[in-house]
Amino acid sequence: MKLDGLVDHILDTHHALLHRELPRLNAALVDAPDAVRQPWAALSSLMQDHMNKEELILFPAAKAVAAGDVDAGRELLGPIEQMRQDHHQIRRIEAELRDVADQAGPNAAAIIAVLDDLAVHAATEDDQLFPRALATWAVLSEPGLDRVGRLIVDTLADACAAALEDHVRIDLAIDALQATDPAGSDPAFTVLAVEARSHMGLEENRLYPQLFALASVRLPQDPNWLSILHELPLEGKAVREWTETLRQALPTRSDALDGLLLAIEAHGDLEQQHVFPLALAAASALPEASDAAPAATPAPAPAPAAASDHHPQQVLRQTRGRCSTCLLDVPAAVVITQGQVLLQKTCPEHGVTTELLSRSPDYWADLDTYFFKVNGQAWPQRDFMVRLTEQCNLDCPICLAKANSEDTPDMDLSGLEALLSERRGIKVDLLAAEPTLREDLPEWIRRVKASGNIAALHTNGIKLADPAYARILADAGVDEVFLQFDGFDDDVHMQLRGARMLKRRLKALDNLRDLGIATSLIVVVARGLNEEQVGKVYRFALQPENSHVREVFFLGLRVLGSTRYAQAKAAEGQSMADRALMPDAIIDLLCAQEPEMQRDDIRRFNKLYFAMLSAFKVRKCLYVQHYLVARDGAGHATTVSKLLPMDRVETLCDRYAARLERHPTLARARFLAGLAALGVRRETLGMLFDMVQLQALFKTGMNLEQVPRRFLLLGFITACDPQNFDAQVAINCGKGELSVDGGFVDSGAVANVDRELRFDAADTLPGAARRKR
Repeated sequence: MKLDGLVDHILDTHHALLHRELPRLNAALVDAPDAVRQPWAALSSLMQDHMNKEELILFPAAKAVAAGDVDAGRELLGPIEQMRQDHHQIRRIEAELRDVADQAGPNAAAIIAVLDDLAVHAATEDDQLFPRALATWAVLSEPGLDRVGRLIVDTLADACAAALEDHVRIDLAIDALQATDPAGSDPAFTVLAVEARSHMGLEENRLYPQLFALASVRLPQDPNWLSILHELPLEGKAVREWTETLRQALPTRSDALDGLLLAIEAHGDLEQQHVFPLALAAASALPEASDAAPAATPAPAPAPAAASDHHPQQVLRQTRGRCSTCLLDVPAAVVITQGQVLLQKTCPEHGVTTELLSRSPDYWADLDTYFFKVNGQAWPQRDFMVRLTEQCNLDCPICLAKANSEDTPDMDLSGLEALLSERRGIKVDLLAAEPTLREDLPEWIRRVKASGNIAALHTNGIKLADPAYARILADAGVDEVFLQFDGFDDDVHMQLRGARMLKRRLKALDNLRDLGIATSLIVVVARGLNEEQVGKVYRFALQPENSHVREVFFLGLRVLGSTRYAQAKAAEGQSMADRALMPDAIIDLLCAQEPEMQRDDIRRFNKLYFAMLSAFKVRKCLYVQHYLVARDGAGHATTVSKLLPMDRVETLCDRYAARLERHPTLARARFLAGLAALGVRRETLGMLFDMVQLQALFKTGMNLEQVPRRFLLLGFITACDPQNFDAQVAINCGKGELSVDGGFVDSGAVANVDRELRFDAADTLPGAARRKR
């Protein structure tokens, strides 16, 4: 089956079944025993995300490659690796569910049917789709491969996929015979089953990764690959000996057993007559430059963990949260269960609710623990949001503030003066709902600058599309602009913003570049809507003409303001709120779309980031994570993991945390000295001054204007809402807030949920108030 046909087959069969069965079983299993309900909920949530990523990112890239688009191959590598990792987690939960499915009563058969289909689904992707996609891209990418060579590697990929599909069928047939056929318990059959499974396991681990390398136009990594290949004819002879021995031991056999023996023999013939000669032909057709191939085929996923490997719920941290329904303060805990990290809240009236924080428990647990070790106390607030107006020239369905719905008056300058009179060296974020509607905005900027503070503007960009207006703000002295930039699809903008925004935002970005204003792109990411835009915006920001873009903030959609209002009023419980994301999910998306991004590197960098916050007593929360890349001036970048020895960085950070409680002053001094020593490397010597300048911004304030142009900061962030509110995280919220209706609040996270309480009391329709245009 050709690549595009294989994608359609997976969509029409496996995905169609899951889209139908997951919602039905989710509802049916609400009252099932915890032993069934909890792993099923974890599997269902994982599969919904898995399918979203495949349908939005991987499958379109595969189809583009199938149509001859060689550039689309870049978007294959990360998603394929992530899907393989998902398959490993799926198999682990699947094994656990099979053991307890009988407790689901009348739904047991439906659960097993879904699990059976998942096994075939994952195998089809691992053994057919992924190798086929990589091989197709390799053929497109390798101009030195002649027409005959292309045909050979194309056919080899098909033959390997067919052989591995045989493995799945043989394995299932052995299971069925052992469960239902008297011959299945015969010692002779047991020997065959053990030999066959051992043989298939060795092939999957030793042989087929090497063959898929050939199919991807690369020399295999294993130096003994030719010896492995030449063992195939000998193995074909061994297969015949196994089956003949069993026929002699069991002269009376069922049709099912005879069918299995014939299938095993046919599989041996396939390998000997097709796979073996095709592999040798593919090796001889490899061009001399084959070691410069574009992609490595991931090794097969590890075998699924047994159900006994499952650990009970682990409480990572006790905290306080807000009930998602009544918003009251309630006990909460951060727990690890079913391969997920959850914020679990218990309301005496509305019961237990959970919020998914991460599907990477090791990653989350390490950073959660480290953050509170080094930032155990709340540092002084150095960043304040000032809500100038609740009016807007848009009616965004996702507005965090429910703009245009309240009769809250605009803030006057006296409120700003009180804030500025008490503080110096802070950042003042002028926002909410759309500050450019204030005619006196230039005066606000001048006042902030005159007080010796950083003036940051947050805007939807509509008015900045006018060059004359952008010039007025630049002359007033605005330091940086946070520009809403949700990707390049205007249909998505209609759903998120209620208007087509792309042309105006691109024009605003051009004006900011012409004026030399440092810019941060704020990309709201909504589940199943614009997830594929994460990599596209990142690559766009790296283009040489966008060097004024010093930062990209990927902001997970949250359930606040208009989004929460829509959720409460939704007739069938379906609303934009169902698309909410935490930062951890966005890290997954970036790693899937950009192969050079590795989660473990991001983890280590965030330990460095949290340690730097602590060393300079800068207040930021756990829900704000970062990464750093250095531009190469040609639209590409080098990740910080290639600029710093991240293993040694992590050791330095761990030592800092260990010393901090006993000797805080000494701990900070040794940490900063050690970090400076690590930065002096051949790879970074040319940018040493820039790295020192970047470090200094922790002390003087993160003014984007001062971020060296060679660097691009990446942020994975969220806003706190009633669903994800964690009191311990909120204590270190990186922004305070000043507003007319809420007054001064030291934590923006607290301000958010307090505003929701006021909204609930007022219950005003979004867009009901008069708007300034």
